Amino acid sequence: MDALLTSLAPQALLFLLITARIGGMLATAPPFAGGMIPVRIKAGLAVVLAWVALPLTPGAGQQLPTPQALEIVLLGAKEVLIGVAFGLIVRFVFAAVSYAGGLIDINAGFALAQTIDPVSGATISVLGRWYGLVATAVFLAIGGAQWLSAGIIRSFELVPPLATPDMTALVAGVAAAADDMLLIAVQIAAPLIVALVITDVALGLLSKAVPQMNVFIVGLPLKIVVALAGTAILLPSFVTYIQSLGMRLLEDLSSVMRAAGG
Repeated sequence: MDALLTSLAPQALLFLLITARIGGMLATAPPFAGGMIPVRIKAGLAVVLAWVALPLTPGAGQQLPTPQALEIVLLGAKEVLIGVAFGLIVRFVFAAVSYAGGLIDINAGFALAQTIDPVSGATISVLGRWYGLVATAVFLAIGGAQWLSAGIIRSFELVPPLATPDMTALVAGVAAAADDMLLIAVQIAAPLIVALVITDVALGLLSKAVPQMNVFIVGLPLKIVVALAGTAILLPSFVTYIQSLGMRLLEDLSSVMRAAGG
C-alpha cells in the first residue's frame, strides 16, 4: 500500500480528476446508480477504475503544472459534469424502458399500483418496474457494466482531464439522448397498447350487442390478461431489442465523447 501511494503521489491531481469523472458516472448511470449498491463499494470501484485509467490518460507520468486551489476546484467540477453527462445518457435509456411499462400500465389498469424501483429508488408502476428490471438484467448479461467501465476509461483519451472539452457538444449529446426517450418508449409499448385499444373497442361493441352485461367487471380482468399475456409473448423480442439498444447506447456515448473532445 505504501508503495502504491508513493507511486501515485506525483500524479495525485490527475488521479483525483479521473476519480471525479468516474464518480460522476457511477452516481448517475444504471445499474451503478441507486441504493442497491452501497456508497462504499461505488467509491472503491471509482478508485480502482481510476487506478486502471491513470496509465492510459494523456499526461500520465509527466510533470504537470501546479494549479491554484480555485483551478483545482473548477477542474474537478468539470470532470464531475462530464461523468454525470456520461451517466445521464445511460439513465435516459433505462428511464425510457420504464416509461414504456408505465404507458402499458395506464391502458391496462395498473397505473394505480405504484411500487418502489430498487434500481432508481423512484416510485414506478408495476410493469414499469418489471420492464426496468428485465432491461437491467439483460444489460448486465451482455456485459453492459464492463462496457460502461471500459467506455469511461476510454473517455480520458478522447477528453483528457486537463483539457477544455466542448461543453456545447456534451450538452447537445445529453439533450439528444433525452429526445430519444419517447421514441424508445413508444417502440417498446406500441404492440401492447394497440392490443389493449383493440380490446377496448371489442368491449365497446360487446356492450352494444349485450347491454345487460357489465363491461367494467369483464373489461378490467380481460385487459390485465391481455397485458400480461402480451408481455410474456413479446419477451424474446424485448430482450433482443434491449441488446440492440445497448450496442447503440455505447456508440452514442463514444460519439458524444469524441465530439466533446474535439
